[in-house]
Amino acid sequence: MLQLVVWDWNGTLIADTQACMDAGNHVIRTYGGTPLPRKTYAATFDFPTIDFYCRQGCDRESLESGYREAFYGFYAKRASRCRTRQGARKALAWLRERSIPSVILSNHLEGDISSHLDRLSLTEYFGRILANTEIGVSASGNNKIYMMRKHLTDTSYNPSETVIVGDSPEDIAIGRELHMRTVAVEDGYFSTPRLRASKPDHIIGSLRKSTEIFEECHEN
Repeated sequence: MLQLVVWDWNGTLIADTQACMDAGNHVIRTYGGTPLPRKTYAATFDFPTIDFYCRQGCDRESLESGYREAFYGFYAKRASRCRTRQGARKALAWLRERSIPSVILSNHLEGDISSHLDRLSLTEYFGRILANTEIGVSASGNNKIYMMRKHLTDTSYNPSETVIVGDSPEDIAIGRELHMRTVAVEDGYFSTPRLRASKPDHIIGSLRKSTEIFEECHEN
């Protein structure tokens, strides 16, 4: 029985991978580093983001002065035109028709996600947004696993009957540690070899394939 589906936001539900990478390269360029092509970015990006920027040649002391605002300011203009990834609406509708709740788990800003959900007419599909409330929290590390663990503790969901869907090894690692089923989505912020190395239960190239996995989980 499938009790809950947990969705990553950036690069998973919203097709904003290029917008995120463009914003990251804007930060790198602004603070003295060398921007990366998309393939290299996807093969090397990691958290904490400040360490990633430093590896591209940015000065750490200069970065601390305001790179978070630089990223979000650049990103916001481009993200305002981003749509959902193919298959997202169909998958969300499939879950809602079967009364299987969905929540968002993200390193992004809760308020920004909420605004995009309203813009894209997706608010009704989600019971909770588990995300950051301040700019730059993910710069010093990752707190997604803490948010997810707390949500599972606060609710009655059985982790083994919960699926997490994301485009990063981080999402898969969270699912594996908390004994959730894991689905990795290609063509997001991380390269396919990195996703495969994280050993997800399933790896898909499009969210259109996700309903098949959900149906299998729901029947077992």
